[in-house]
Amino acid sequence: MKTIYLIQSSDYISIKESINSILKENSLNEDNLIKYDLNEVSLDRVLEDLDTYSFLVDRKVVVCDNVSFLTTSKSKSEANDDIEKLTKYINNPSLDNILIIICSNLDGKKNIVKLLKEKAEVIESDVSINKIIKKRLNDFKMEDYVINYFIGYCGNDNEKILNELDKLMCYKMEDKIITYDDIDSIVLKSFNDNVFSLIDAIMSRNRKKAINLYQELLKNGEDINKILSLLCDQFRMIYNGKILLKEYNNNYKEVADILGIHPYRFQKSIEGSYSYSNSDILKYLSLLDDIEIGIKTGKSTISAFEVFIYSL
Repeated sequence: MKTIYLIQSSDYISIKESINSILKENSLNEDNLIKYDLNEVSLDRVLEDLDTYSFLVDRKVVVCDNVSFLTTSKSKSEANDDIEKLTKYINNPSLDNILIIICSNLDGKKNIVKLLKEKAEVIESDVSINKIIKKRLNDFKMEDYVINYFIGYCGNDNEKILNELDKLMCYKMEDKIITYDDIDSIVLKSFNDNVFSLIDAIMSRNRKKAINLYQELLKNGEDINKILSLLCDQFRMIYNGKILLKEYNNNYKEVADILGIHPYRFQKSIEGSYSYSNSDILKYLSLLDDIEIGIKTGKSTISAFEVFIYSL
């Protein structure tokens, strides 16, 4: 029976599903859970809880997040002490309680990480949001192509996907069939979702769709400078991403971690940008910067951005 688990993920839904699986596997429930964030408490507090018997539950499941000294990020001054303490615990863990460590950007060169992977039960595959949707649908009908549309419509935000799915199921309680139209009618798109749709249209050179989305954003009172800023960020991310992919042998996940972007969103962005060369991206970045400065200084109008879209 394992008493230490390592969950390698940065996705909230994947982590939640993995913890639920561990609880079920050990015949436990959420009453047994104790969660710690090492940005807020010391490792000593975590280890003390693991070594202390509880009168309320038979077994404690202690979840430990933000363990920075296991990652490639710069460690705190007390990291060496924490590494020594955790090493000692891993080699002689409590048999009464369970430790779950959550970490997404492990430094595989560190001895503590090698030891943890050797001794712990490692869970590193992200949960498929597609499978979760199908499981939650029960007797509802939602075709595969509609599910894929729904996932993209929600910007691949797993937490939002599940929240919006609950709304859709309540809305279609009578016939229990969820369609494209239901998604368009019920699921609300945030500002960022609409901007990402605009960006996707621009990257695929779908000028008509891009113009319609842009005009819709303006109609909803969105700030043109905010739109331009996000678009510039996207072009910069794609430019840097393409360069890093060459350095890291097309390892999308590793490059996405470096850039701080969800791997799926990063891969989709890169795939949608193949019609643009690196020189194109730099050229468009320069044009967008000029438009943004021009609008701020009054030298250009918001129609300058529409001209930019038509020039793609």
